[in-house]
Amino acid sequence: METPDGDLGTPVGPTLGALRTSVDWVVDLLAERAVVPDEAPPDDPRKFDAAWHVERYRRWVAEVELGPAEADRRAALPTQGPLVSVVVPVYRPEPWYFRRCVESVLSQSYQDWELCLCDDNSSSPELTAILTEYMRRDPRVKVVVHERNGGISRATNSAAAIGQGELVALLDHDDALAPTALAEVADALRRHEDADVLYSDEDKLDWVDRRLHPHFKPDWSPDLLLAFPYLGHLLVVRRALLERVGGFRPEFDGSQDYDVMMRVTEQARRVVHIPKVLYHWRTVEGSAASAADAKPWAHDASRRVVESTMVRTCVEGHIEDGPFPGSYHVRRRLRAHPLVSVVIPFRDQAALTVQCLRSLEVAPGYDNVEVVLVDNDSTEPETLALRQRLIDRPTCRIVDAPGPFNWSKVNNLGVAASRGELLLFLNNDIEATGDGWLHALVEHALRPEVGAVGARLLFPNHTLQHAGVVLGLSGVAGHVLSGIPSDAVGYMGWDRLQRPYSAVTAACLMCRRQVFDEIGGFDEDLAVAYNDVDFCMRLVDAGYRVVYTPLAELVHHESLSRGISGQSRDRQTFLTKWTRPRLHDDPFFNPNLSLFSAACAMRFPDEEERWNQLLDVFLGRPVTETAPGDGQS
Repeated sequence: METPDGDLGTPVGPTLGALRTSVDWVVDLLAERAVVPDEAPPDDPRKFDAAWHVERYRRWVAEVELGPAEADRRAALPTQGPLVSVVVPVYRPEPWYFRRCVESVLSQSYQDWELCLCDDNSSSPELTAILTEYMRRDPRVKVVVHERNGGISRATNSAAAIGQGELVALLDHDDALAPTALAEVADALRRHEDADVLYSDEDKLDWVDRRLHPHFKPDWSPDLLLAFPYLGHLLVVRRALLERVGGFRPEFDGSQDYDVMMRVTEQARRVVHIPKVLYHWRTVEGSAASAADAKPWAHDASRRVVESTMVRTCVEGHIEDGPFPGSYHVRRRLRAHPLVSVVIPFRDQAALTVQCLRSLEVAPGYDNVEVVLVDNDSTEPETLALRQRLIDRPTCRIVDAPGPFNWSKVNNLGVAASRGELLLFLNNDIEATGDGWLHALVEHALRPEVGAVGARLLFPNHTLQHAGVVLGLSGVAGHVLSGIPSDAVGYMGWDRLQRPYSAVTAACLMCRRQVFDEIGGFDEDLAVAYNDVDFCMRLVDAGYRVVYTPLAELVHHESLSRGISGQSRDRQTFLTKWTRPRLHDDPFFNPNLSLFSAACAMRFPDEEERWNQLLDVFLGRPVTETAPGDGQS
């Protein structure tokens, strides 16, 4: 049966197929009338979040995934290529959803596959009959049966052992592959011959085969994988690599896939993300897809996976629980205690600067600090009095930066007057409110692979201001998830997890002096805006990571100390420096998510033209008017 959201395969087996044909109309009716309530309040920006807005996702599937442009692209996908062993450990599944699983493989548009099934001693005559039926139906279906139950890792290893494919694709016995899943894998391999690990976007299937809750993932992000197993499914690994790392380990049953993800990505030549929904998790009762806390033992196993990874990769520290079950914060032990130079530009607004300075002393979790205040032509008596009070502080110095305001130049002058190995750029309208915030920044800034670290910033009204910067958002670059309630969890927990972005705001940004000097500091041609984005993009081009940590949380009283004039000029300068493709294709976002929605709504076909028109407007070029689109801003 073709579901309302797209074909998941040919009709199921003979007996069940007849039954389902007779109730197809009931299923269709239920799918139309069943309501999964949106969890976000009406005034919450997350109401258009791709993970929550069920009916909008149905429309996205129809217009984007099943649209004419995508249909033409699918027609050009390969049908032959390297042999893929689809590996399925099987233990007492419900017959109907197990049939859906197998049928989703049999109906692949790609032909060079083998389905390797291991019955882990289910002791079910009905399952045995189903397995026999499929082996007779297609010689590419292979089955091995355990005489004793050995657990999911041993069953997965046994299933893989009966295959001969160059690639091993993982599939659970209650889930389903999209019809072009393996063709997309083969196509990705044609473009990336050195890919050893591939993964795709995914979604879930409810009890009437309705698709919902898409997980649109970023490209390869090691820090995010350390926070939770975001690679998920579809996961494909070269057999040689899987065998080299020792396959699946029974001691991590419950989180065995996570353990494999860690070990294969550590040795992979390349990890490739396929930004297509190629895998459908079924939300059957008791499954991890139905509820995050459905399998508490799995969370214990996943914590041990992270601990094992830390030992193997020589990361010293400890683990704290993350924002949802099965997610973690890896806290790194500081191997050094270098001086941090906090560079704070200001112009008058003495009370605001005092508030900032006082807050720095409240439980920062790190005490080797100097403050460099850069005064850009202050004139108010209160500010002059403040300068007099601060001048005798041994850990505080004041630098004069006269002339027209140029944020980049002011901060570059502050760095030149500082002594620290670590540099923390901080607006004077920032107020530190959480414990240990400075330690949380330092522990990442000292990592040699990290170029810059950003913080979680809140507005005074308790909404989120910054949790990372996405290139192309709102045309040029924007703060993802900005505006959601501070006590909420944004799309896929991105605002609550330590993870890489293309950029972070320099309202609170830490980096090493060596890295700052290496790329030449802030670009003084960008006097007011986009200087931090430009700085981070140059860091990424130099081979460094830009990391966001929610464990450094501060309040940003944005624009209280200075207006925002000059943005238009800087925007044009920035857009002439960086190409449209670079801004359009942020690897730490996802091409299926809208560039007109900070809340991570879905991207619809009309958006491409509107985005290009917006950049033309920013560059002062004429545009052709079109009807307004459907995206949320």
